[in-house]
Amino acid sequence: MNTIWKRTVFFSYLLTLIFGDSPLHERYHTYEEIQTQLEEWNDEFGDSVNIYPGSGIIYHLEELGISTEDGLPFWAVKLSYNADIEEDEPKFLFLGQCHAEEIYGVEITMELINKFLHPGPQYHLQNMQAILQSSEVWVVPTYNPEGLTVVHGDSVDGSWLQDISYRKNKRDVNLNGIFDFDNIPEAGFDLDGVDLNRNYDFNWIFGDTLWTMDYGDDGYDSHYDYYRGESPFSESETQAIRNFALDNQFLLSIAYHSSRSGNVSEQIIFPWMWSGGKSSPDYPVISSLAMGISNLIPTETGVEFANYIPVESVSRRGNAHDWFYTETGCIQFLIETGTANMQPDSLELIEDTIERNLEGALHLMNRGIGYFIGDFAADAYQVTGIVTDASNGNPIDSAIIKISEMDGPMLKPRVTDQFGRYRRLLTNGTFALCVSARGYENQSFSTTPSSTSQTVQDISLIPLETHSLELNIATPSAYSESVQLLLTDQYKTDTLQISNGNFSIQIPENHYTIKIIGENLFPYFNEIDLTADTLLTIDMNFAGELFNEPFPNLSNWSIESGEWHVDNGVLISQPGLIYPDSYTSIISSWINNPDHQSLALSLDFQY
Repeated sequence: MNTIWKRTVFFSYLLTLIFGDSPLHERYHTYEEIQTQLEEWNDEFGDSVNIYPGSGIIYHLEELGISTEDGLPFWAVKLSYNADIEEDEPKFLFLGQCHAEEIYGVEITMELINKFLHPGPQYHLQNMQAILQSSEVWVVPTYNPEGLTVVHGDSVDGSWLQDISYRKNKRDVNLNGIFDFDNIPEAGFDLDGVDLNRNYDFNWIFGDTLWTMDYGDDGYDSHYDYYRGESPFSESETQAIRNFALDNQFLLSIAYHSSRSGNVSEQIIFPWMWSGGKSSPDYPVISSLAMGISNLIPTETGVEFANYIPVESVSRRGNAHDWFYTETGCIQFLIETGTANMQPDSLELIEDTIERNLEGALHLMNRGIGYFIGDFAADAYQVTGIVTDASNGNPIDSAIIKISEMDGPMLKPRVTDQFGRYRRLLTNGTFALCVSARGYENQSFSTTPSSTSQTVQDISLIPLETHSLELNIATPSAYSESVQLLLTDQYKTDTLQISNGNFSIQIPENHYTIKIIGENLFPYFNEIDLTADTLLTIDMNFAGELFNEPFPNLSNWSIESGEWHVDNGVLISQPGLIYPDSYTSIISSWINNPDHQSLALSLDFQY
């Protein structure tokens, strides 16, 4: 991909262009230096044992993914007492640089790895040993490597190309084969690139579309900087983080950022407090941990505020921390490190900022393992256990664990891992713990967690009886294709192909929805409570068209409730992106159904 300059640079940056000297302090790791250091650590520690008393291999390095445009690899490091083995332990994730210019994230995460690999009594050895004995610590120094090369500078075709204010990846948005960016040392006006922290699929729709002008606070403009991408997870970088998160079921996480405008500098942002006082279901847990982290990270000057400020997230724009929480149950904090001077050239200030932020990271990990002693102590307040099959003692993965007081419709189910293990962070109080799994009786418990030790509640689920569901499906004589069965309960939908008319399956007793479809066939739909062996005889016929509506207008419809309207042949249920709270309904005029009773089509929903 070629690169062109969009504007004339200042004289100092012309010197950079000519001589290839970066204005950034040499303390900051370039992409090549990250790779070299991670590989050197792998050579030194990848096969070494007893770095800590009785430890196995504590360092594991793996390639996590590649960047969208340049195909640059980026990596994850696993730190644990037996890093080469998958163990039943809580997992923590530290994400370094996401936005290209926010390079403090690289330095904090690289130093976190370094501290664990080179333990010493002067740096909380006992605490760090407890963390590695009890958990897996995963660290990703950068997942925007091509953006990092723009910030640090790169020699391309004999020219030195650098923009220390660049934010996004290098996605060729306008498909012209050229990397179009504005290298004036101010944010914005970069035509190419996607903001990776607007590319997650939770509330992605509210993010900036292509080349949106953004007028920030206090005269700070950053036009085009927040482009969400053409679709959720359109970028290979966010795809890699998504897959990594889904595979590992992290308990807690920190994502490091910085604020060039300074408007959100030295803040700890967490999910969430939306308009109307709509807080995240786990808000008591999340906000208290944010305060604990805050108490351990002093601000740079200590003038206006003594410590980093905990702040509830109010934006809904495809952010990573909201996605991690809703999709996986991992509580992720976005920490805006440093001030508006987010690339300082003072070595003393750089080191001081790193050290202050590491203390908050230790507190977060202590919260996850229930380590309540020392300088970075955290309350335990956690219920954990293993869910097993009462008939054979085998662990049950994907059992749903619900805390009734901390649940909401926007949350994906919190489930047990491959060990049958669940972990739920709580606060002081008594909570209802509800456990369910496909094919088992539900169980509920009352749990009162302790501040000084994790509460263990192992659970044995009793298998439900299974019954035979037999389907005799008669299709028209001229029909020779298979049909598709969609068998749905509250846990999932099984999709099965049926190539002949007879089908039988053994399934647990439950309430099921049965849907059978075939090409040009009228679909079959039924709901049953399966409490005994059941036989269904189903006649399927070719489908015929009774009603066709291109929606030129609403002349064939009556609005029962809501603000339905038509826009360019599309029926729209409400004027904006946000659904109304009330019931919404529209009904068609009567439709002639030969040889049968006339019918009408009703469309209705309630968010």
